[in-house]
Amino acid sequence: MILILSMHGDLSTDLVIDWLRRYNHSFLRLDLTTFLDKSATFSLFPPALSIDEQAIDIHEIQAVWYRRTGAFSESQYFKKHQESLLPQTVRQLYLEYETLTEGFATLFHDRYWLNHPQKASVNKLEVLNIAQQCDLPVPKTYVVNTQSQLATLSKNHPLICKSIYEPDFLDVADKSYMMYTAELTPEVIQSFPQRFYPSLVQQKIDKAYELRIFYLEGQFYPMAIFSQQTTQTQLDFRQYNRNNPNRNVPYHLPQKLTAKLQLLMQRLDLNCGSIDIIKGMDDQYYFLEVNPVGQFGMTSKPCNYDLYQLIAQHLITKDSLYEKAPY
Repeated sequence: MILILSMHGDLSTDLVIDWLRRYNHSFLRLDLTTFLDKSATFSLFPPALSIDEQAIDIHEIQAVWYRRTGAFSESQYFKKHQESLLPQTVRQLYLEYETLTEGFATLFHDRYWLNHPQKASVNKLEVLNIAQQCDLPVPKTYVVNTQSQLATLSKNHPLICKSIYEPDFLDVADKSYMMYTAELTPEVIQSFPQRFYPSLVQQKIDKAYELRIFYLEGQFYPMAIFSQQTTQTQLDFRQYNRNNPNRNVPYHLPQKLTAKLQLLMQRLDLNCGSIDIIKGMDDQYYFLEVNPVGQFGMTSKPCNYDLYQLIAQHLITKDSLYEKAPY
């Protein structure tokens, strides 16, 4: 049996499950907010799991896919009690939920994992450092907190800024705002206060095009994104132009680049993820970042990679290989 740890409403999970059903392979889908909102119990000694009073034979689970699970703040428990909870209490419960997630994973420490809660997010700055060690060029990168520092750096080369952590949606009233990469022009820098929150700033690379590469256990599925076609997507292709969409096509990675990326994923101990790269006008490939649980649907459909089917087949294979594992 395959265990899928995924939040409700994740389309990529739904489409992989469609293939598992097509292959008539057993699976259990679980959002860890279940332990906050439903009747659910697990024990470490002896290993056991029960959902809605139904015992799950965890020895039947031989492969686990960690897609993503709902956050503490998305649980019905939090929504019901948030007005009565002190900020310190919320933080404590959030940390306990994170510990619960890590503890639950130990039930399956000897099974195959496609992604893992401990690898669900990576430190961007650390990854850039490791990428350089793997001989992958990266844009010049700084963390700054003063206007004067920005002004000095901008004299050397154009700058962009982005979130140090994974960008998130900000919900204000009835609207939702996304964090995007932005250019730091002299006018923008001049508008900043003298001191601000430490921010990630990088050299702006003149792009020929961008690459989004899905990685699965040693295999790369690359897509070229011609984001320079319209000004709206030149800095960040996620600022989609619905009227004039970017052209997305399959791409063949140079062998040397493939070897460097393979080494990077091994160093990061990641068996899955979405990699972002810029092909510069100087004919150089610049590594930007890797997202362990990044979206792969945007790569699958335009390039006919059938990634949902491939992931389902991969999980079935691993689940079958581990069926006779001793306990």
